[in-house]
Amino acid sequence: MIGSPTLLVLGLLLLLLGYLILNWASARNLQDVAIGAAIGAGWTLLWKRQRPGIPKEVTARVDEVRAQGTHLGKAKVVSGYAVKHLIAQVMGIVGMLTMLVGAVFVGLGVFWR
Repeated sequence: MIGSPTLLVLGLLLLLLGYLILNWASARNLQDVAIGAAIGAGWTLLWKRQRPGIPKEVTARVDEVRAQGTHLGKAKVVSGYAVKHLIAQVMGIVGMLTMLVGAVFVGLGVFWR
């Protein structure tokens, strides 16, 4: 029934690889960290009926910047975050494209005769 098992397996592997790339990029994307912090704060307020604090992902990054003794050290840490954010943006696109190619291969693997 399956057209091409090789294409199907390759497509599934590409889908898995794309998911792992997106997961890695999401952890380093400052935008995703901020959105996750906002959702977590809303969740705490809604369900626990407590005033939300600053999430530890955000406080750890702020503490790392504050720990630097000079303004130059602080600028290096912040620029490092900016570079990681840029790389995460690019890798997010790569992950989405990898998943798209994987989905096409799965489709070809199922229907190709």
